[in-house]
Amino acid sequence: MRRILAAAASVTALVLVATGCTDMDQETSPDPSLAETAEPPSALPDVAPALPLAELEAFSGVATMNAGGNCTGTLIDTGVPTGPAYVLTNGHCVGDIGRSAQGTTTALEWFGDAEFFRAEGNLENTYTVPVVELAYSTMRLTDTGIVRLDATLGELEQAGVNPVPIADAEPAGGASVVNIGVPVQDLMDYQWVMRKGACTLGEQHTLIEFHWLWQNVWSNDCPGIIQGSSGSPLFQTDAAGAPAQIVAMINTTSWGTSQAEGGACAINRPCQVDADGTVTMVEETSYAQSVAGIGRCFDSATGEFSLSDDCPLPTSSIWTTSGGGTFQGGTTPNVSERVPWANFVGATVNTFRYSLVPLGDGGVCTDPATYAQAPSATLEVAGEAWEDKGTLVEPVLPDTEGWYLLCAVNGDDYAGAASVIFQVDETPPIFPADASLERQDDGAVIIHPHFNPPEISTIRYVLGPEGTVDCDDTDAFQSSLTFFTWVEPADMPATYCLFGLDAAGNRSPVTQIDIPAP
Repeated sequence: MRRILAAAASVTALVLVATGCTDMDQETSPDPSLAETAEPPSALPDVAPALPLAELEAFSGVATMNAGGNCTGTLIDTGVPTGPAYVLTNGHCVGDIGRSAQGTTTALEWFGDAEFFRAEGNLENTYTVPVVELAYSTMRLTDTGIVRLDATLGELEQAGVNPVPIADAEPAGGASVVNIGVPVQDLMDYQWVMRKGACTLGEQHTLIEFHWLWQNVWSNDCPGIIQGSSGSPLFQTDAAGAPAQIVAMINTTSWGTSQAEGGACAINRPCQVDADGTVTMVEETSYAQSVAGIGRCFDSATGEFSLSDDCPLPTSSIWTTSGGGTFQGGTTPNVSERVPWANFVGATVNTFRYSLVPLGDGGVCTDPATYAQAPSATLEVAGEAWEDKGTLVEPVLPDTEGWYLLCAVNGDDYAGAASVIFQVDETPPIFPADASLERQDDGAVIIHPHFNPPEISTIRYVLGPEGTVDCDDTDAFQSSLTFFTWVEPADMPATYCLFGLDAAGNRSPVTQIDIPAP
Protein backbone atom coordinates (compact mmCIF):
# COMPACT_ATOMS: atom_id res chain seq x y z
CA MET A 1 0.00 0.00 0.00
CA ARG A 2 1.27 3.42 -0.82
CA ARG A 3 4.16 3.97 1.58
CA ILE A 4 2.21 2.05 4.19
CA LEU A 5 3.12 -1.40 3.02
CA ALA A 6 6.74 -2.51 2.65
CA ALA A 7 6.79 -3.01 -1.09
CA ALA A 8 9.07 -6.04 -1.37
CA ALA A 9 7.23 -7.25 -4.44
CA SER A 10 7.99 -4.04 -6.35
CA VAL A 11 11.71 -4.63 -5.78
CA THR A 12 11.31 -7.98 -7.54
CA ALA A 13 9.67 -6.18 -10.44
CA LEU A 14 12.82 -4.12 -10.96
CA VAL A 15 14.94 -7.12 -11.84
CA LEU A 16 12.60 -9.05 -14.13
CA VAL A 17 14.22 -10.13 -17.38
CA ALA A 18 12.49 -9.87 -20.77
CA THR A 19 13.37 -10.78 -24.34
CA GLY A 20 13.55 -8.51 -27.35
CA CYS A 21 10.80 -8.74 -29.97
CA THR A 22 9.85 -6.54 -32.93
CA ASP A 23 11.26 -3.22 -34.10
CA MET A 24 10.07 0.01 -32.49
CA ASP A 25 10.10 3.71 -33.20
CA GLN A 26 13.25 5.51 -32.13
CA GLU A 27 13.61 8.69 -30.10
CA THR A 28 16.71 10.67 -29.20
CA SER A 29 17.25 12.39 -25.85
CA PRO A 30 18.51 15.92 -26.60
CA ASP A 31 20.31 16.35 -23.28
CA PRO A 32 20.96 13.00 -21.59
CA SER A 33 22.88 14.54 -18.70
CA LEU A 34 19.62 16.12 -17.56
CA ALA A 35 17.47 13.02 -18.02
CA GLU A 36 14.94 12.55 -15.21
CA THR A 37 12.09 10.22 -14.37
CA ALA A 38 8.99 11.05 -16.37
CA GLU A 39 6.89 12.12 -13.40
CA PRO A 40 8.13 13.22 -9.95
CA PRO A 41 6.56 11.45 -6.97
CA SER A 42 3.44 13.09 -5.62
CA ALA A 43 3.65 14.77 -2.23
CA LEU A 44 2.78 12.87 0.90
CA PRO A 45 0.18 14.35 3.26
CA ASP A 46 1.16 16.25 6.37
CA VAL A 47 0.95 14.13 9.50
CA ALA A 48 -1.97 14.64 11.85
CA PRO A 49 -1.42 16.50 15.14
CA ALA A 50 0.03 14.56 18.06
CA LEU A 51 -2.55 13.21 20.51
CA PRO A 52 -2.75 15.56 23.49
CA LEU A 53 -1.35 13.94 26.61
CA ALA A 54 -4.62 14.69 28.39
CA GLU A 55 -6.40 12.28 26.00
CA LEU A 56 -3.92 9.42 26.37
CA GLU A 57 -6.02 7.57 28.94
CA ALA A 58 -9.08 7.58 26.69
CA PHE A 59 -7.12 6.19 23.73
CA SER A 60 -4.73 3.98 25.70
CA GLY A 61 -5.92 0.88 23.83
CA VAL A 62 -4.06 1.97 20.70
CA ALA A 63 -0.60 0.43 20.30
CA THR A 64 2.32 0.61 17.91
CA MET A 65 2.79 -2.84 16.41
CA ASN A 66 6.16 -4.37 15.61
CA ALA A 67 5.13 -7.85 14.51
CA GLY A 68 6.22 -7.90 10.89
CA GLY A 69 6.15 -4.19 10.09
CA ASN A 70 5.72 -0.72 11.56
CA CYS A 71 1.97 -0.57 12.10
CA THR A 72 -0.75 0.38 14.56
CA GLY A 73 -3.26 -1.83 16.36
CA THR A 74 -6.02 -1.75 18.98
CA LEU A 75 -6.58 -3.85 22.09
CA ILE A 76 -9.90 -5.66 21.59
CA ASP A 77 -12.49 -5.70 24.37
CA THR A 78 -13.62 -9.33 24.33
CA GLY A 79 -15.61 -8.88 27.54
CA VAL A 80 -13.60 -11.60 29.34
CA PRO A 81 -10.87 -10.13 31.62
CA THR A 82 -9.49 -13.60 32.41
CA GLY A 83 -9.14 -14.44 28.72
CA PRO A 84 -6.24 -13.72 26.35
CA ALA A 85 -5.44 -10.18 25.22
CA TYR A 86 -5.78 -9.68 21.47
CA VAL A 87 -4.82 -6.79 19.21
CA LEU A 88 -6.59 -5.99 15.93
CA THR A 89 -4.41 -4.85 13.02
CA ASN A 90 -3.94 -5.49 9.29
CA GLY A 91 -2.96 -8.81 7.78
CA HIS A 92 -0.18 -7.12 5.84
CA CYS A 93 1.30 -6.00 9.17
CA VAL A 94 1.85 -9.59 10.31
CA GLY A 95 3.39 -11.35 7.33
CA ASP A 96 0.60 -11.69 4.79
CA ILE A 97 2.57 -9.82 2.14
CA GLY A 98 4.60 -13.00 1.76
CA ARG A 99 1.65 -15.40 1.88
CA SER A 100 -0.90 -16.37 -0.73
CA ALA A 101 -3.40 -13.64 -1.58
CA GLN A 102 -6.16 -16.25 -1.19
CA GLY A 103 -4.90 -17.90 2.00
CA THR A 104 -5.78 -17.58 5.67
CA THR A 105 -3.48 -18.27 8.64
CA THR A 106 -4.62 -19.32 12.10
CA ALA A 107 -3.01 -20.31 15.42
CA LEU A 108 0.56 -19.68 14.28
CA GLU A 109 3.31 -19.02 16.83
CA TRP A 110 4.40 -15.44 16.19
CA PHE A 111 6.83 -12.75 17.32
CA GLY A 112 7.12 -9.01 17.98
CA ASP A 113 5.47 -6.71 20.47
CA ALA A 114 2.76 -4.14 21.06
CA GLU A 115 3.78 -0.84 22.67
CA PHE A 116 1.07 1.15 24.48
CA PHE A 117 1.02 4.76 25.77
CA ARG A 118 3.34 5.99 22.98
CA ALA A 119 2.25 9.62 23.16
CA GLU A 120 4.19 12.85 22.83
CA GLY A 121 5.57 13.69 26.25
CA ASN A 122 5.26 10.09 27.46
CA LEU A 123 7.96 8.20 25.55
CA GLU A 124 9.79 7.28 28.77
CA ASN A 125 6.67 5.62 30.19
CA THR A 126 5.43 3.30 27.45
CA TYR A 127 4.28 -0.24 28.17
CA THR A 128 5.42 -3.09 25.90
CA VAL A 129 3.83 -6.55 25.73
CA PRO A 130 5.23 -9.44 23.63
CA VAL A 131 3.24 -10.98 20.78
CA VAL A 132 3.06 -14.78 21.10
CA GLU A 133 0.54 -15.94 18.48
CA LEU A 134 -0.96 -14.99 15.19
CA ALA A 135 -4.52 -16.02 15.98
CA TYR A 136 -5.80 -15.06 12.52
CA SER A 137 -4.47 -13.31 9.45
CA THR A 138 -5.50 -12.90 5.83
CA MET A 139 -5.50 -10.56 2.87
CA ARG A 140 -8.24 -12.58 1.18
CA LEU A 141 -11.31 -10.30 0.83
CA THR A 142 -10.23 -8.46 3.99
CA ASP A 143 -6.87 -7.14 5.22
CA THR A 144 -7.19 -8.30 8.81
CA GLY A 145 -4.84 -9.68 11.44
CA ILE A 146 -5.50 -10.62 15.08
CA VAL A 147 -2.49 -11.24 17.34
CA ARG A 148 -2.52 -12.67 20.85
CA LEU A 149 -0.33 -10.99 23.45
CA ASP A 150 1.53 -12.59 26.34
CA ALA A 151 -0.99 -11.33 28.90
CA THR A 152 -4.64 -11.56 29.83
CA LEU A 153 -7.06 -8.79 29.02
CA GLY A 154 -7.46 -8.13 32.75
CA GLU A 155 -3.71 -7.72 33.26
CA LEU A 156 -3.60 -5.03 30.60
CA GLU A 157 -6.62 -3.29 32.06
CA GLN A 158 -4.89 -3.25 35.46
CA ALA A 159 -1.90 -1.62 33.73
CA GLY A 160 -4.16 1.17 32.51
CA VAL A 161 -4.79 -0.03 28.96
CA ASN A 162 -8.43 0.44 27.99
CA PRO A 163 -9.69 -2.09 25.41
CA VAL A 164 -12.30 -1.10 22.85
CA PRO A 165 -15.19 -3.24 21.54
CA ILE A 166 -15.61 -3.89 17.82
CA ALA A 167 -18.79 -2.62 16.17
CA ASP A 168 -21.32 -5.35 15.47
CA ALA A 169 -22.85 -3.58 12.46
CA GLU A 170 -21.57 -1.27 9.75
CA PRO A 171 -21.68 2.48 10.42
CA ALA A 172 -23.53 4.76 8.04
CA GLY A 173 -21.77 6.39 5.13
CA GLY A 174 -20.93 9.98 5.98
CA ALA A 175 -20.41 9.15 9.66
CA SER A 176 -17.85 11.13 11.63
CA VAL A 177 -15.03 9.02 13.09
CA VAL A 178 -11.68 9.54 14.81
CA ASN A 179 -8.45 7.94 13.62
CA ILE A 180 -5.62 7.28 16.08
CA GLY A 181 -2.41 6.02 14.49
CA VAL A 182 1.36 6.06 14.83
CA PRO A 183 2.77 7.05 11.41
CA VAL A 184 6.53 6.71 10.98
CA GLN A 185 7.45 7.49 7.37
CA ASP A 186 10.08 10.25 7.02
CA LEU A 187 9.80 11.00 10.76
CA MET A 188 12.46 10.75 13.46
CA ASP A 189 11.85 8.00 16.01
CA TYR A 190 10.97 10.53 18.72
CA GLN A 191 8.19 11.71 16.39
CA TRP A 192 6.69 8.20 16.26
CA VAL A 193 3.81 9.07 18.54
CA MET A 194 0.05 8.63 18.58
CA ARG A 195 -1.66 11.12 16.29
CA LYS A 196 -5.31 12.04 16.13
CA GLY A 197 -7.30 12.88 13.04
CA ALA A 198 -10.97 13.71 12.51
CA CYS A 199 -12.43 11.85 9.52
CA THR A 200 -15.59 11.30 7.55
CA LEU A 201 -16.50 7.94 6.07
CA GLY A 202 -17.31 7.93 2.38
CA GLU A 203 -18.74 4.82 0.72
CA GLN A 204 -17.84 1.15 0.87
CA HIS A 205 -15.98 -0.29 -2.09
CA THR A 206 -14.37 -3.39 -3.46
CA LEU A 207 -10.67 -2.58 -3.81
CA ILE A 208 -7.84 -3.98 -5.94
CA GLU A 209 -4.20 -3.49 -5.06
CA PHE A 210 -1.51 -5.63 -6.67
CA HIS A 211 -2.83 -9.23 -6.34
CA TRP A 212 -5.18 -8.50 -3.44
CA LEU A 213 -8.94 -8.08 -3.69
CA TRP A 214 -10.74 -6.59 -0.68
CA GLN A 215 -14.43 -6.03 -0.05
CA ASN A 216 -16.40 -3.62 2.13
CA VAL A 217 -13.58 -1.08 2.34
CA TRP A 218 -14.49 2.43 3.49
CA SER A 219 -13.11 5.39 1.58
CA ASN A 220 -12.29 8.23 3.98
CA ASP A 221 -10.53 11.55 4.35
CA CYS A 222 -8.43 10.76 7.43
CA PRO A 223 -5.42 13.09 7.53
CA GLY A 224 -1.76 12.10 7.51
CA ILE A 225 -2.10 8.48 6.37
CA ILE A 226 1.41 7.21 5.63
CA GLN A 227 3.56 4.20 6.55
CA GLY A 228 2.86 3.23 10.16
CA SER A 229 -0.82 4.17 9.86
CA SER A 230 -1.73 0.66 8.72
CA GLY A 231 -4.05 -1.06 11.17
CA SER A 232 -4.90 2.19 12.92
CA PRO A 233 -8.49 2.22 14.18
CA LEU A 234 -11.38 4.43 13.15
CA PHE A 235 -13.44 5.02 16.28
CA GLN A 236 -16.95 6.19 16.82
CA THR A 237 -16.78 8.14 20.07
CA ASP A 238 -19.13 8.79 22.95
CA ALA A 239 -20.37 12.16 24.20
CA ALA A 240 -17.14 12.69 26.14
CA GLY A 241 -15.00 12.03 23.04
CA ALA A 242 -13.75 8.64 24.25
CA PRO A 243 -13.73 5.66 21.85
CA ALA A 244 -17.02 3.77 21.99
CA GLN A 245 -16.29 1.16 19.31
CA ILE A 246 -13.94 0.32 16.44
CA VAL A 247 -15.78 0.59 13.12
CA ALA A 248 -12.89 0.17 10.65
CA MET A 249 -9.10 0.23 10.39
CA ILE A 250 -6.84 1.94 7.89
CA ASN A 251 -5.18 -0.41 5.41
CA THR A 252 -4.12 1.57 2.33
CA THR A 253 -4.08 4.97 0.63
CA SER A 254 -3.60 6.56 -2.77
CA TRP A 255 -1.88 9.58 -1.21
CA GLY A 256 1.64 9.99 -2.57
CA THR A 257 0.79 8.85 -6.09
CA SER A 258 -1.29 10.04 -9.02
CA GLN A 259 -2.90 8.82 -12.21
CA ALA A 260 -0.13 10.53 -14.18
CA GLU A 261 2.43 8.23 -12.58
CA GLY A 262 0.73 5.20 -14.11
CA GLY A 263 0.53 1.70 -12.69
CA ALA A 264 -2.98 2.02 -11.30
CA CYS A 265 -3.93 -0.92 -9.07
CA ALA A 266 -0.32 -2.01 -8.68
CA ILE A 267 1.29 -2.11 -5.27
CA ASN A 268 0.91 1.25 -3.49
CA ARG A 269 -1.75 2.34 -6.02
CA PRO A 270 -5.16 1.02 -4.86
CA CYS A 271 -8.19 1.12 -7.18
CA GLN A 272 -11.91 1.13 -6.54
CA VAL A 273 -14.09 -1.43 -8.32
CA ASP A 274 -17.58 -0.28 -9.24
CA ALA A 275 -20.58 -2.61 -9.46
CA ASP A 276 -20.26 -2.76 -13.26
CA GLY A 277 -16.59 -3.74 -13.07
CA THR A 278 -15.15 -0.30 -13.79
CA VAL A 279 -11.76 0.03 -12.09
CA THR A 280 -10.55 3.51 -11.09
CA MET A 281 -7.74 4.92 -9.01
CA VAL A 282 -9.02 7.88 -6.97
CA GLU A 283 -6.26 10.25 -5.91
CA GLU A 284 -5.68 11.49 -2.34
CA THR A 285 -8.05 8.97 -0.80
CA SER A 286 -7.43 6.61 2.08
CA TYR A 287 -9.22 3.35 2.75
CA ALA A 288 -10.24 1.54 5.92
CA GLN A 289 -11.11 -2.13 6.12
CA SER A 290 -14.50 -3.00 7.58
CA VAL A 291 -14.36 -4.81 10.94
CA ALA A 292 -18.11 -5.12 11.62
CA GLY A 293 -18.98 -8.29 13.49
CA ILE A 294 -15.41 -9.42 14.28
CA GLY A 295 -16.25 -9.12 17.98
CA ARG A 296 -18.36 -12.26 17.52
CA CYS A 297 -15.17 -14.21 16.77
CA PHE A 298 -14.34 -14.42 20.50
CA ASP A 299 -15.89 -16.99 22.82
CA SER A 300 -18.19 -15.25 25.30
CA ALA A 301 -17.07 -17.53 28.15
CA THR A 302 -13.31 -17.84 27.59
CA GLY A 303 -12.55 -14.79 25.47
CA GLU A 304 -10.56 -16.99 23.08
CA PHE A 305 -10.54 -16.38 19.32
CA SER A 306 -12.72 -18.82 17.40
CA LEU A 307 -13.81 -19.08 13.77
CA SER A 308 -17.34 -19.99 14.85
CA ASP A 309 -20.42 -19.76 12.66
CA ASP A 310 -21.05 -16.27 14.05
CA CYS A 311 -17.59 -15.04 13.03
CA PRO A 312 -17.70 -13.12 9.71
CA LEU A 313 -13.99 -13.52 8.92
CA PRO A 314 -13.31 -15.49 5.72
CA THR A 315 -11.43 -18.77 5.55
CA SER A 316 -9.87 -20.54 2.57
CA SER A 317 -10.14 -24.12 1.40
CA ILE A 318 -8.19 -23.49 -1.82
CA TRP A 319 -5.41 -21.02 -2.54
CA THR A 320 -2.44 -20.44 -4.84
CA THR A 321 1.27 -20.80 -4.30
CA SER A 322 1.90 -18.53 -7.30
CA GLY A 323 0.17 -17.07 -10.34
CA GLY A 324 -1.98 -14.25 -11.61
CA GLY A 325 -0.64 -10.92 -12.79
CA THR A 326 -0.55 -8.70 -15.85
CA PHE A 327 -0.31 -10.10 -19.40
CA GLN A 328 -0.96 -9.05 -22.99
CA GLY A 329 -3.77 -11.54 -23.53
CA GLY A 330 -4.05 -15.06 -24.87
CA THR A 331 -1.02 -17.08 -23.78
CA THR A 332 1.59 -14.41 -24.53
CA PRO A 333 4.38 -14.45 -21.91
CA ASN A 334 4.71 -11.42 -19.65
CA VAL A 335 7.88 -9.53 -18.71
CA SER A 336 9.06 -12.44 -16.55
CA GLU A 337 8.65 -14.79 -19.53
CA ARG A 338 5.75 -16.65 -17.90
CA VAL A 339 2.50 -17.52 -19.66
CA PRO A 340 -0.68 -16.90 -17.61
CA TRP A 341 -0.81 -19.43 -14.80
CA ALA A 342 -1.97 -20.23 -11.28
CA ASN A 343 -0.78 -23.04 -9.02
CA PHE A 344 -3.51 -24.29 -6.66
CA VAL A 345 -3.23 -26.13 -3.35
CA GLY A 346 -5.58 -26.85 -0.47
CA ALA A 347 -5.81 -28.37 2.97
CA THR A 348 -6.95 -31.78 1.65
CA VAL A 349 -6.84 -33.76 -1.58
CA ASN A 350 -10.07 -33.06 -3.42
CA THR A 351 -11.55 -32.16 -6.78
CA PHE A 352 -11.69 -28.44 -7.62
CA ARG A 353 -13.30 -26.54 -10.46
CA TYR A 354 -12.03 -23.35 -12.06
CA SER A 355 -13.37 -20.68 -14.38
CA LEU A 356 -11.95 -17.48 -15.90
CA VAL A 357 -14.53 -14.68 -15.79
CA PRO A 358 -14.66 -10.85 -16.00
CA LEU A 359 -13.98 -9.10 -12.70
CA GLY A 360 -17.49 -7.69 -12.32
CA ASP A 361 -18.00 -6.36 -8.79
CA GLY A 362 -15.31 -8.70 -7.46
CA GLY A 363 -17.66 -11.19 -5.81
CA VAL A 364 -18.23 -13.58 -8.70
CA CYS A 365 -15.98 -16.39 -7.42
CA THR A 366 -18.35 -17.21 -4.54
CA ASP A 367 -21.32 -17.62 -6.92
CA PRO A 368 -22.08 -21.28 -7.79
CA ALA A 369 -23.25 -20.18 -11.26
CA THR A 370 -19.65 -19.21 -12.09
CA TYR A 371 -18.69 -22.87 -12.18
CA ALA A 372 -21.42 -24.20 -14.47
CA GLN A 373 -19.68 -26.33 -17.12
CA ALA A 374 -16.31 -25.53 -15.51
CA PRO A 375 -13.41 -27.96 -15.96
CA SER A 376 -12.09 -29.76 -12.89
CA ALA A 377 -8.76 -31.03 -11.59
CA THR A 378 -7.33 -32.77 -8.55
CA LEU A 379 -6.24 -30.46 -5.77
CA GLU A 380 -2.90 -31.15 -4.09
CA VAL A 381 -2.33 -30.72 -0.37
CA ALA A 382 -0.29 -27.65 0.52
CA GLY A 383 3.28 -28.38 1.59
CA GLU A 384 5.98 -26.32 3.23
CA ALA A 385 6.71 -22.87 1.82
CA TRP A 386 9.79 -24.09 -0.05
CA GLU A 387 8.06 -27.06 -1.70
CA ASP A 388 7.02 -26.66 -5.32
CA LYS A 389 3.62 -28.28 -5.02
CA GLY A 390 0.26 -27.59 -6.53
CA THR A 391 -1.99 -28.17 -9.54
CA LEU A 392 -1.12 -25.94 -12.46
CA VAL A 393 -3.85 -24.14 -14.42
CA GLU A 394 -2.87 -22.07 -17.48
CA PRO A 395 -5.87 -20.00 -18.61
CA VAL A 396 -6.14 -18.46 -22.05
CA LEU A 397 -6.81 -14.79 -21.39
CA PRO A 398 -9.13 -12.66 -23.53
CA ASP A 399 -7.59 -10.23 -26.01
CA THR A 400 -9.70 -7.41 -24.58
CA GLU A 401 -7.96 -5.13 -22.10
CA GLY A 402 -9.44 -5.30 -18.63
CA TRP A 403 -9.55 -7.21 -15.35
CA TYR A 404 -10.43 -10.86 -14.91
CA LEU A 405 -10.65 -13.41 -12.13
CA LEU A 406 -9.58 -17.03 -12.30
CA CYS A 407 -12.06 -18.48 -9.83
CA ALA A 408 -11.42 -21.85 -8.16
CA VAL A 409 -13.67 -23.73 -5.74
CA ASN A 410 -12.73 -26.73 -3.60
CA GLY A 411 -15.69 -29.10 -3.81
CA ASP A 412 -18.77 -27.02 -3.00
CA ASP A 413 -17.10 -24.60 -0.54
CA TYR A 414 -18.08 -21.47 -2.47
CA ALA A 415 -17.44 -19.19 0.51
CA GLY A 416 -13.83 -20.44 0.58
CA ALA A 417 -13.20 -20.03 -3.17
CA ALA A 418 -10.03 -18.45 -4.53
CA SER A 419 -10.06 -15.29 -6.65
CA VAL A 420 -6.84 -14.95 -8.70
CA ILE A 421 -6.51 -11.55 -10.38
CA PHE A 422 -5.39 -11.21 -14.01
CA GLN A 423 -5.10 -7.99 -15.98
CA VAL A 424 -4.93 -7.85 -19.76
CA ASP A 425 -2.79 -4.86 -20.76
CA GLU A 426 -1.88 -4.23 -24.40
CA THR A 427 -0.87 -0.58 -23.96
CA PRO A 428 2.84 0.35 -24.19
CA PRO A 429 4.43 2.03 -21.14
CA ILE A 430 3.24 5.58 -20.64
CA PHE A 431 6.81 6.71 -19.86
CA PRO A 432 9.70 6.84 -22.31
CA ALA A 433 12.71 4.72 -21.52
CA ASP A 434 15.39 7.01 -20.14
CA ALA A 435 18.57 7.14 -18.10
CA SER A 436 20.77 9.64 -16.27
CA LEU A 437 24.50 10.10 -16.83
CA GLU A 438 26.83 10.65 -13.88
CA ARG A 439 30.30 11.87 -14.87
CA GLN A 440 33.16 10.79 -12.58
CA ASP A 441 36.33 12.75 -11.76
CA ASP A 442 38.40 10.51 -14.04
CA GLY A 443 36.00 11.08 -16.94
CA ALA A 444 34.18 7.76 -16.64
CA VAL A 445 30.37 7.80 -16.85
CA ILE A 446 27.86 5.83 -14.83
CA ILE A 447 24.58 5.24 -16.67
CA HIS A 448 21.55 4.97 -14.38
CA PRO A 449 18.49 3.62 -16.25
CA HIS A 450 15.15 4.80 -14.89
CA PHE A 451 12.93 2.02 -13.57
CA ASN A 452 9.32 2.81 -12.75
CA PRO A 453 7.44 -0.44 -12.16
CA PRO A 454 5.01 -1.58 -13.29
CA GLU A 455 5.20 0.81 -16.27
CA ILE A 456 8.96 0.36 -16.70
CA SER A 457 9.62 -2.97 -15.01
CA THR A 458 12.79 -3.90 -16.86
CA ILE A 459 15.26 -2.30 -19.25
CA ARG A 460 16.97 -3.67 -22.34
CA TYR A 461 19.89 -1.82 -23.90
CA VAL A 462 22.81 -1.82 -26.30
CA LEU A 463 26.05 0.12 -25.72
CA GLY A 464 29.06 0.64 -27.97
CA PRO A 465 31.48 3.13 -29.52
CA GLU A 466 29.92 5.92 -31.50
CA GLY A 467 29.06 4.84 -35.04
CA THR A 468 29.01 1.11 -34.23
CA VAL A 469 25.60 0.80 -32.58
CA ASP A 470 22.43 0.14 -34.57
CA CYS A 471 19.58 1.23 -32.30
CA ASP A 472 17.05 -0.24 -34.73
CA ASP A 473 18.44 -3.75 -34.23
CA THR A 474 16.62 -4.54 -30.99
CA ASP A 475 17.57 -8.22 -31.25
CA ALA A 476 21.05 -7.13 -30.19
CA PHE A 477 19.79 -5.51 -26.98
CA GLN A 478 20.57 -7.18 -23.66
CA SER A 479 18.80 -7.15 -20.31
CA SER A 480 19.97 -4.61 -17.75
CA LEU A 481 20.57 -6.89 -14.77
CA THR A 482 21.97 -4.10 -12.57
CA PHE A 483 20.88 -0.58 -11.73
CA PHE A 484 23.83 1.03 -13.50
CA THR A 485 26.33 0.56 -16.35
CA TRP A 486 29.92 1.86 -16.23
CA VAL A 487 31.58 3.41 -19.30
CA GLU A 488 35.34 4.02 -19.28
CA PRO A 489 36.81 7.19 -20.92
CA ALA A 490 38.67 5.04 -23.45
CA ASP A 491 35.31 3.75 -24.72
CA MET A 492 33.95 7.23 -25.51
CA PRO A 493 32.34 8.79 -27.43
CA ALA A 494 29.69 6.10 -27.12
CA THR A 495 26.07 5.45 -27.93
CA TYR A 496 23.62 3.94 -25.44
CA CYS A 497 20.19 2.87 -26.64
CA LEU A 498 17.47 1.43 -24.43
CA PHE A 499 13.82 0.49 -24.27
CA GLY A 500 11.61 -0.44 -21.35
CA LEU A 501 9.04 -3.15 -20.82
CA ASP A 502 6.04 -2.98 -18.52
CA ALA A 503 4.82 -5.84 -16.34
CA ALA A 504 2.81 -7.31 -19.21
CA GLY A 505 5.80 -7.21 -21.57
CA ASN A 506 4.65 -4.25 -23.69
CA ARG A 507 7.58 -2.26 -25.04
CA SER A 508 8.37 1.44 -25.07
CA PRO A 509 10.03 3.14 -28.05
CA VAL A 510 13.83 3.09 -28.17
CA THR A 511 15.64 6.08 -26.71
CA GLN A 512 19.16 6.95 -27.92
CA ILE A 513 21.59 8.65 -25.55
CA ASP A 514 24.94 9.89 -26.88
CA ILE A 515 27.84 9.91 -24.41
CA PRO A 516 30.53 12.44 -25.38
CA ALA A 517 34.19 11.99 -24.59
CA PRO A 518 35.42 13.79 -21.46
